[in-house]
Amino acid sequence: MYQPIPNLALSGATRMGVVAFAKSLADEAGRDGILVNNVAPGSLLSERMLSNVTARAKELGISVEKMLEERAKETAVGRIGEPRELANLVAFLASGKSSYITGTTIRVDGGLVRSVM
Repeated sequence: MYQPIPNLALSGATRMGVVAFAKSLADEAGRDGILVNNVAPGSLLSERMLSNVTARAKELGISVEKMLEERAKETAVGRIGEPRELANLVAFLASGKSSYITGTTIRVDGGLVRSVM
């Protein structure tokens, strides 16, 4: 389910801990009507992402636009996501329409992570 990111070992270990914690908490709280889920955003056009892309583009000596194009090519949908696309999932999970979804992690990454689990 998770694809490690180079040079972010601590982040990867922490993320897997959060997934396991949510799974356990969902089991403990579910009978009380409390749902617990994670959302895992991928490449979303945010200020932080632009900052990271800008720094990386500078390192590589290419334009930010070119770097964004390369990043977009990595996704199955061929583009970078908008923050509202993550917000749409969060709004759904907070609604009554998600009443049977708990203990899961849902990626909003445009198909970036190719794993089947």
